[in-house]
Amino acid sequence: MGKPNRTPLDKIAGEKIFALFESRPDWFPIEVPRDAISGLRLARPKETIAVWASGSSNNPMLMHSINNVIAAMDVLTHETKPNLAKNEPPGNAYHYIIQRLKDSKYPYMLYGPYDDGTIAPHWFDDEDLDLYLKY
Repeated sequence: MGKPNRTPLDKIAGEKIFALFESRPDWFPIEVPRDAISGLRLARPKETIAVWASGSSNNPMLMHSINNVIAAMDVLTHETKPNLAKNEPPGNAYHYIIQRLKDSKYPYMLYGPYDDGTIAPHWFDDEDLDLYLKY
């Protein structure tokens, strides 16, 4: 996969995501309703089967060599044209991260998609989705 995209997010977009897990323990993954991520330019929206997010505004992390990451998302998609010669499974997982910035107009930056960093492997089968059941 090429270099990940960078998309500035305004305060409203960032806080909409943080509202999802503000009452949860830090970095505890939860399944995200589709309307909570509407407007974000995420990979393969028509093939998306689920999105999981976690984060903490008080406990930022270093991810993908990016400092001050306060949220992460797994976008799980259905592969509509798997490479049968390579025995490619029916799912692809993409990772996104959100960094907090010191910018009054765009205080957050969305990075991704990455093909690593997800709970499930990048190429997943149905059984791999059981990893999300423990949350």
